[in-house]
Amino acid sequence: MVQSYKRDVIATIFNRLRKDYPKGSILKFNNEEVKKVSGSTFSNQFDATKFDSSILLPKEVKENGFFIVHLGKGNHAFVKGEGYHKFEKIKTIKEWKAGTSVIDLISESEAQSASTAFNDRIIHDFLFEDKKKDIKLHTARRARISYEYVINGIPIKTDKLQIEMDGIYESEEDKIIAVVEVKNKEFEDFEIRQLFSTMKYFEKMMGWKIPNDYKIRLIFLVRIRGKEEDKFRIYEYSFVDKLNPNSIKFVKAVEYNITKEQNQLNLLS
Repeated sequence: MVQSYKRDVIATIFNRLRKDYPKGSILKFNNEEVKKVSGSTFSNQFDATKFDSSILLPKEVKENGFFIVHLGKGNHAFVKGEGYHKFEKIKTIKEWKAGTSVIDLISESEAQSASTAFNDRIIHDFLFEDKKKDIKLHTARRARISYEYVINGIPIKTDKLQIEMDGIYESEEDKIIAVVEVKNKEFEDFEIRQLFSTMKYFEKMMGWKIPNDYKIRLIFLVRIRGKEEDKFRIYEYSFVDKLNPNSIKFVKAVEYNITKEQNQLNLLS
């Protein structure tokens, strides 16, 4: 119901802008306009502008070849171009045995999935194929960043855009920082911005707070919980052109099928 109403609100704003600027390739709007259309329905107007998959976009936006970008300070824009990347088919599947955790059972947050991937040493295997590798976990956090990029020749500039990171893994020995974006729901594609903004954030840190010899790895984790097993689908990407989100490049992917121990299943029974 909320998702449907959210689409209606965004579609109303899009249709008005298209009517006012029929040839426009970038149509800007802000949280105040969202609030004006929605009233007090959304406590956080920014949430009304977030669509994790292209399938969730309003029909009018998708059929006209637009998607939403976030510009920071409550500003957004409909941009003509491609803002989503379809997940690749995973060819490598591993059976994995998880430990027991009451906290994992009671929390279904994205940060929890990032933690569980660490606690069960799934991420150790994905990054290094070594379950004994010494890795540090840094929990979810937010940051603000200003940067410029280009989509289909259209220059975009963000100003103190807030970004979220569901987890960060660090290996001092290998000089690697792996940032993970997590979704606990399965879609056929994902919003490229989620990885691109993180890449731009760490790009600004390089040579300042992070040594230049460190490598930043961009990870997308999809967790699908089942009664008898969990599936952790982990993908790694990079960007060929640091100014172009559409230069996203697939690196590798592994699916981990986690068989739950019976005592874990019975913890809350």
